[in-house]
Amino acid sequence: MEALDEQIKKFLAVSDGYGDGDGYGYGYGYGSGDGYGDGYGYGSGDGYGDGSGDGSGDGYGYGDGDGSGYGDGDGSGIPEFNGEKVYQIDGVATIIDYVRGNVAKGFILQSDFTLTPCWIAKDGNFFAHGDNLRDAVAAVEQKRLEKLPVEERIAKFREEFPDRYAAIPARCLWEWHHILTGSCQAGRNAFARDHNIDLDKDEFDVGSFIHLTCNAYGSDVIRKLAEAYNIPLPKNKC
Repeated sequence: MEALDEQIKKFLAVSDGYGDGDGYGYGYGYGSGDGYGDGYGYGSGDGYGDGSGDGSGDGYGYGDGDGSGYGDGDGSGIPEFNGEKVYQIDGVATIIDYVRGNVAKGFILQSDFTLTPCWIAKDGNFFAHGDNLRDAVAAVEQKRLEKLPVEERIAKFREEFPDRYAAIPARCLWEWHHILTGSCQAGRNAFARDHNIDLDKDEFDVGSFIHLTCNAYGSDVIRKLAEAYNIPLPKNKC
């Protein structure tokens, strides 16, 4: 059976590869490198060891401003805790004790040195933590979707909701509004309050959702969504 260290190495490897380091290219304090794309990911030259490097900083942030990238910043951290290696995964100090394919299980090392059980999911060069496997997989899928070109995000929305007349839970649509437009959670919640929308009880079809949001944040994307569904927009509103 393959050793856990080798399984972790494969799990953490990304398409940009891994480079210098006292081992393979993941660990505390991500090394220098710009990452790929908008700085969202893991840069080349990363490694773990006793040194420090450029870690989580002003990389790409989305929606509610949770910076989800790696840029310039302080990469110092803890390389080991209670005899276990500590890896910086998506900016989170993580101990891994189980890997299978593109999912792993372990613990988040909190700032007070307590351990919180977690799952970690991987999709391409993206990683996400979750309290359970389903949450981790959903979170990493959302990250991947958010980086797609807007046309592909709209296509994914149409795949998810092919029937424009079907009732869709408001909370689900609110999550998709973030994927489509990058809207922040606080802004979406404020919009819901202003329009007396109960996110846990209300439902909308696609047309109603578009008419409701076509003049709010991300209206340019919502109008493209309307075109994709061939839904006319009210001239006096949008």
